[in-house]
Amino acid sequence: MLRITIFLVGMIFLASCTNGIREYIESTIKFSDEKSPLIVEALYCYRTIGKVNCYTEPLKGEEANRLVGYEGISPRSTSGTGPLRP
Repeated sequence: MLRITIFLVGMIFLASCTNGIREYIESTIKFSDEKSPLIVEALYCYRTIGKVNCYTEPLKGEEANRLVGYEGISPRSTSGTGPLRP
């Protein structure tokens, strides 16, 4: 019976501390109601002999045929004929 009483008293003390802890966490981590716009950097990935290399700008000429996937603006004028986005 003593263990149950100690457990219940401990739970009451811990429950009373949650508001203080919550206020501390909210003051430490500043939550923003406004969502900042997500800026996506263009990334173009090309297959090489051993691995895939990614660049911030599309490659020109024959190297452009090794395109595996991209994120951002399509590197081709006819975007429907190229590989799918990853």
